[in-house]
Amino acid sequence: MVALLFVCAYLLGAIPFSLVVAKARGVDLRAHGSGNAGATNAMRVMGRGPGALVFILDFLKGLVATVALPILVLGEGAPVWTMVVAGAVAMLGHVVTVWGALFFGGWKGGKGVATGAGMLTGLVPIAVLAGLLVFVVTVASTRLVSLGSILAATTIPATLIVQQFVLGRTFATAIWVFALAVPLFIVWTHRDNVRRLVTGTEAKVSDPA
Repeated sequence: MVALLFVCAYLLGAIPFSLVVAKARGVDLRAHGSGNAGATNAMRVMGRGPGALVFILDFLKGLVATVALPILVLGEGAPVWTMVVAGAVAMLGHVVTVWGALFFGGWKGGKGVATGAGMLTGLVPIAVLAGLLVFVVTVASTRLVSLGSILAATTIPATLIVQQFVLGRTFATAIWVFALAVPLFIVWTHRDNVRRLVTGTEAKVSDPA
């Protein structure tokens, strides 16, 4: 049953909503903008409305995989570690998508930010709110979504540290492992963006596709 849970989480996370929404509008998202199959490129190519829709759908993938699927497959009282791994597998599915390979000609998906945010919201909502605040402030001041995503990801473990060691709240080891791995994963999926940030060539959200 645990194996079934992880398979379902991967297949859910692998749904490339950005490509689906773009195709419905007659757009090949991988041929426009950055070519990335994520919410940021969807917003840049198709506008704020479709971009917001993609973000919400990708966010819900992570949330459902973390909170609903473990209960549906394993029943009430599913171990925390299964929730964490299910969410992580959904993130992997978002980045390496079998549905994209089958129906859109390639395995490459998005960068996992929205799906990871949904996953973490189901586990540590206060930390996600702190990360969201950092993201909004960063993007509003710099117009750089990639920078906002990276800084928001690093904010999450920092918030957990404050909550546990200052406020006295205890988190499961599995949550700590994932929260510490998230910044590394996000930086890795944004490695091309990091290079462009360093050279000053990263596209801003207001730039044309």
